[in-house]
Amino acid sequence: MEQKINIHETAFVTAAFRAGDPVLSMDPFANLWANEAANEHAQRYSRAVSSYEALAHRLRNRYFYDTFKTLIKENKIEVLMNFGCGFSMYPFILDPAVLYVEIDTEDVILFKQEKTTQLQDEGVLPYRDIQFVSANFNAPFLDELYQSLSPICKGKKTFILIEGVLFFLGTDDTTRLFQLFSRLQNANDFVGSVSFQPSLEKQKVFKRLIEFVEVNLEKNQQFNYQTVPDNFYVSTEGYELIDHQDTISLAACYKPDITLAKEEILNEHMYLLQKH
Repeated sequence: MEQKINIHETAFVTAAFRAGDPVLSMDPFANLWANEAANEHAQRYSRAVSSYEALAHRLRNRYFYDTFKTLIKENKIEVLMNFGCGFSMYPFILDPAVLYVEIDTEDVILFKQEKTTQLQDEGVLPYRDIQFVSANFNAPFLDELYQSLSPICKGKKTFILIEGVLFFLGTDDTTRLFQLFSRLQNANDFVGSVSFQPSLEKQKVFKRLIEFVEVNLEKNQQFNYQTVPDNFYVSTEGYELIDHQDTISLAACYKPDITLAKEEILNEHMYLLQKH
């Protein structure tokens, strides 16, 4: 019987996908999280769900890397907060002048902080200004998280990223998080969010995803398998939707020579919001 995947181990799988093509993903450090178990999980996941998943994760990382790089160059980001940071490596491939705030579950944060500190001390990773914050995104109240983050970003130009998270949360959790974002941010600040659209629920590839998660992931709580309609972002109070991409549009941009079987893609949607 194949070993189940702990929820925090999905961060290793995502890193394995990015590491497979660092030129496309623009993540030359993803391989630092590589291990045999993660590679096996990634291959098993791709076989069971979609052969396009590695491509999708690389495209997502590339889109946000390019977005961050442009906005930092325009002096529009001073603090980059990554909710559900996993083992993403944005701090080490972007401008060292930015303050990076890595936010995730306690086990992920403890492991990532220890590992990145070790790699920096060894000269493998460049030093960056990083603050690590552990959080529970399912918590009924987020006041403690607000108290942790508010002093860090007060009066600063911020970008909040939340990718690979909303699928596992419920509607109430998502609403609370976006209310938190609004409390933390000022006019002209940005939010980048990733989610699936409800129309995907009808496709076989989405059903295969649910089946894989149910069978292969260790769960300490019921996952919600949330999909989010465009209207959620269009109607988010205090924000304007300024860009909307998906896996298919990004593939056309970054990998125009490949042919996609669209019904086989877990089509992720990337939304860029700016606060009024």
